[in-house]
Formats: sequence, C-alpha cells, structure tokens
Amino acid sequence: MGHVIRAALCADAIFRDWAALADILCVTSIEELSALLNAEPVEWIFSVANPFILPADVFGKARRGAFNYHDGPLPRYAGTHATSWALLARETEHGITWHRIDHGVGTGELVVQRQVLIPTSDTALTLNLKCYEAAIDGFRELLTGLTNGELSARPQALADRSFFPKGRRPDAAGCLRWDRSAQDLEAMTRA
Repeated sequence: MGHVIRAALCADAIFRDWAALADILCVTSIEELSALLNAEPVEWIFSVANPFILPADVFGKARRGAFNYHDGPLPRYAGTHATSWALLARETEHGITWHRIDHGVGTGELVVQRQVLIPTSDTALTLNLKCYEAAIDGFRELLTGLTNGELSARPQALADRSFFPKGRRPDAAGCLRWDRSAQDLEAMTRA
C-alpha cells in the first residue's frame, strides 16, 4: 500500500532472515527499538505475534498509534494460547482482534475483528492457521482505515473479559485422563 517498514523487532532467526531478505532493519531487543524510535519517530507500530510486551515509552513513540494482533475475540480469550483454550472449551467459533496498544495487556480499544469458525476437525495448528489468514485480511482493513483516516475504535467490554496467563495449564497438566468423557479427551487432544 506504499508504506515503508522502517524496522522489525526480530525475536527469532527465521524472522531475522526474512527481514534481511526484505532489506528491513532488524532490532533484537526492546531497548534497541526504543533507541531507534528516539532517533527516528514512526507513524505506527504494529505488534504481530510478538512475544514481547511493549512498554509505554516504546508504543507511545508512534505518532499515530500502536496496534496489536491477538489470536482471540477480545475481550474473551485474552492472554496466551487463545486458540487452545477455545478448543478446550469446545467453542464452535473463535476470532481474531486488532486492537490499540495501551497500558494494559490486551485491553486497548478494538479496531478490527474477524470471526473464525471452528469445525470439529480443527486442531490448535489448523485454528491458528485460520486465525493468521483472518489477521492478514483484518490487517488490510486496519491499514486502509489508518491510511484514509477512517478507522473506528470502540472500547472493550472488560466485564466480559477472560484472561489466560502464560503459565496457566489445562487440567491434569494436559495429560489424558481416562476417567473423563470421550468429548473431553477429544477436546484436549485437539487443543
């Protein structure tokens, strides 16, 4: 769409290699990103499948805003491994969210959401792939709205929020327990 990616915070070698091939500056730490943003402010920051939580002194340096991709239908399924938790709950639909980054974790205003259906054959892998496809489509809408100045945002209904912290584990640490129903075992296996 004619925009330039100034830099990428690269968390792994595969992403570093991609950035190098695309001739995109790769920074390897939040501190390095912060220093870069002090020297060269940017219009927007996009956090996509990012293992880091960006502090306010970083996301606040984007002139027009900072946005995060989340693989769940916020405010429900906030936190990590949202697709696995949805499968464990035997949901029939899920979703993705692009939201503004604010001082909370996954609490910013909603800007783009997409629904993702969950057939009974989906696993965490296939549901994650569907979420990534929906995220790409949603990113086009996000970027178009930002470019045209027509992006609408709405606050999250935080009373409806569920949160799954990184250290949370499924019952029995994810082990199959034969005293559970076949449906519970199937959900655990798929998740």
